[in-house]
Amino acid sequence: MKKRLDTVLIEFGTIADAREAFTMVTEGRVFINGQKAVSPAQMVDTNVKVEIREGRKYVGRGALKIEAAIQKFGIDVSGKICVDVGAATGGFTEVLLKHGAKKVYAIDTARGKLALKLREDPRVVVMERTDVRDLRELPEAADVAVIDISLLPLEEILPSVKRLIKTSTSVVALFKPQYETRDPKLLRHGIVKDDATRKALLKEFVAWAEASDWSIQELMESPIQGMGGNKEYLLYLEPISRGE
Repeated sequence: MKKRLDTVLIEFGTIADAREAFTMVTEGRVFINGQKAVSPAQMVDTNVKVEIREGRKYVGRGALKIEAAIQKFGIDVSGKICVDVGAATGGFTEVLLKHGAKKVYAIDTARGKLALKLREDPRVVVMERTDVRDLRELPEAADVAVIDISLLPLEEILPSVKRLIKTSTSVVALFKPQYETRDPKLLRHGIVKDDATRKALLKEFVAWAEASDWSIQELMESPIQGMGGNKEYLLYLEPISRGE
């Protein structure tokens, strides 16, 4: 017999209610037979082995990436209006708030991923089921933008981001080589393993960015690898206004 995971957790006495189940699952703390749970609504056997693990420092491992970038690039987000493109569980958003962001517009095409504590934070504007490419503006232009998207190259995202930000905005984008190449032969099981290929893709992107009115201020290798062991890079960009 199968039931919803949150129902099973409540019946086991593991948690108090569906609200707590949502929090536990979105924070990545619930494991089913050793596998991380994906949703409080997923159907599981009633005799399943459920494990609640200790909470992490952040709601998502991506937080470690943006934390390193903010420190390395010396970006001040205190009192700033920010936009998080590809917010997912909210790792980037959480770090922005930790560093004093006044408000964060958390944009993602998915629904229900953002951690409950961020969803309920009055400084966070939740924009689920939203493709940044469809946006023309935000209620207020952002001072800082952070980007962590999958499946699409940054070249398809940055023109849309530029519509949402000020001309003096600091932008930190996560460069994922596996999504920047258009040649599937460069991938091995979804990973760009060759260091020379990664650097060539990065060089191509930098050339595109500079030709598209973006200034690359600095870049660094991500302190942790992406899914599957992909090496990623964090780029610090600023838009160049026409006439400069």
